[in-house]
Amino acid sequence: MNPYDFARIDWSRPPERRKPVWHHRLFGAGLPRLYSGRLELRLTARTPIFIAAYSLAAAGKAIKDPKKPVPFIQDGTGHYIIPGTSLKGLLRSLVETLGNGCLTLFDGNYEQEKTGERGRYKAVYKDKVRPEFLHCQDDTHLCIACRIFGSLKEHKRESIFMGKVNIGDAQADPETVALYKPMYTQPLVEPKPHHRAFYLDEQERYIAGRKFYFHHDPDREPLQASGYVYFRRAEPANRYIHPLGYDTVFYARLDFTNLERDELGALLLAIVLEKGMCHKIGYAKPLGLGSIALEPLRLELIDYARRYSFSARGQDGREQLQGEALAQFIDELVEEFKREHLQRLAMEDLRRIWRWPPDPDVEYYYPDKAGWFDLPENARKRIAETRDSA
Repeated sequence: MNPYDFARIDWSRPPERRKPVWHHRLFGAGLPRLYSGRLELRLTARTPIFIAAYSLAAAGKAIKDPKKPVPFIQDGTGHYIIPGTSLKGLLRSLVETLGNGCLTLFDGNYEQEKTGERGRYKAVYKDKVRPEFLHCQDDTHLCIACRIFGSLKEHKRESIFMGKVNIGDAQADPETVALYKPMYTQPLVEPKPHHRAFYLDEQERYIAGRKFYFHHDPDREPLQASGYVYFRRAEPANRYIHPLGYDTVFYARLDFTNLERDELGALLLAIVLEKGMCHKIGYAKPLGLGSIALEPLRLELIDYARRYSFSARGQDGREQLQGEALAQFIDELVEEFKREHLQRLAMEDLRRIWRWPPDPDVEYYYPDKAGWFDLPENARKRIAETRDSA
């Protein structure tokens, strides 16, 4: 079956935009509570996981030693890490998806024609998104994702909002690190947005949604090749990599400032998801890598209004939550957010795509171009119809 599917967008519900609470506002009489603090997370690899120590595109063009795999990224102290930027991108995409945020990365034109003529594309989808769903333009009217993570509109330097969440690198616990065997990946196929049956809805009115990759059965090995695979180019179409293995554990810290209640609820939902779901991150997700579980361990809430008020001398305004108290706090905010703001179509799809454990009877792989995509009878088939495409 095709290794990805789309979480649908409810086109009847444009993103709710409002003025964000700025970073310097700490408290005020009669105003709703703002949430600041830090959250400690544990991340556990459910499948092999890989994030390259350097650009894989550059590696493909200049392989100095073809027998040496690309290593997993490490920090300056030698610890394996998941970069904070990768975690932030993962959580932002989930807040956009489940919280009805704007389409930050939508370009509209895909697959440039190989005719040498600039501006010609196989897939022109600018009219397949309603304008009110496009990336936020004004820092006084931001969707929930832009209020949490920030908004920087290209060529509009005056319209910048820095966001209120910072995520440090997730550092691997050395006692849990087990290197998976070096592997040649199968070639990762370039996206084919021109296949309208995949990338548009059934009526071809709008784009199909946001792309997510299915989890693979952890009892199966990731899809691999026996060596480098060459097509028409001089550089290989696949990579030789050295992932980290199952059950590698990472720890990370997330700091947040001045989040409104619905914003914190959305952020927590992106972290905990629902029972029977699991995140996916890193390189080679279509091949079975990157399934990872996120678990909140400890939460420190800092009440700056109390901490800096005259009447609270000698009190630091800090509250520590872990165990059952933390679970109850998270459940309260997440359930409240889901009742009032959840993008239900997207969650319905994401439950299916990120189901954990995944269906062991389904194998995921890209359908063959000549043997599937180029056949006229498959031109209008949806992703669900690729299950028996081998």
